[in-house]
Amino acid sequence: MSATTPSHAAGSKQPALWLALAVALALSFAVDGPVMALVKPLHDSRVPDLIHATIRWLGTGYVQIPVAVIMIAAGALWSVRLKRAGGWALLAFIISGAAVNILKLLVHRARPYTPDPRPDTWLGYVHNSAFQSFPSAESATTFAVAFTLMGWYPALRWPLTVIALCVGVGRVLVGGHHPSDVMAGAILGVVVARLVSSWANRPRREATNVSA
Repeated sequence: MSATTPSHAAGSKQPALWLALAVALALSFAVDGPVMALVKPLHDSRVPDLIHATIRWLGTGYVQIPVAVIMIAAGALWSVRLKRAGGWALLAFIISGAAVNILKLLVHRARPYTPDPRPDTWLGYVHNSAFQSFPSAESATTFAVAFTLMGWYPALRWPLTVIALCVGVGRVLVGGHHPSDVMAGAILGVVVARLVSSWANRPRREATNVSA
């Protein structure tokens, strides 16, 4: 792998990956009800507070944006690879965040356990986060950033995957999202990461075509 371009999986593996993700999304809708019933008793414990104080922060822009900016700044001084990885990760965060919020307003799915009545107008959904459950924004941005960084630092694949999974599972445990919300957000994040990585690899592909 070039120090200034991310690595990427072989193209032959892509159809199997997308098929597996599609199947996982379909199955997640089937388990929404049982899973949410199973985790509901946790709301009377300290688990939600613990997750909100720790894991959830990793899935927000309050952590992901500063990390990307620090990578860019540090990379400007010491490493082109670090600088580019931070820049593309920041772009992945922005794109996934924008896409997921558009989908939230189009789908306006109720969050688990919400007691709020459905708004009478579309603008009511815009101002009521109780009906912005699908997809999970934290899952989308975290998977987008994590999978983008994996391309630049393959050795961090497993730690980044664990962080992304913990963020997604945490959103279910606190009752913020259904499992299918998290799965849809994760898939969106992976798609954005693949798109961003393809853009980052474009100069290398063009150079290869010119030299061929």
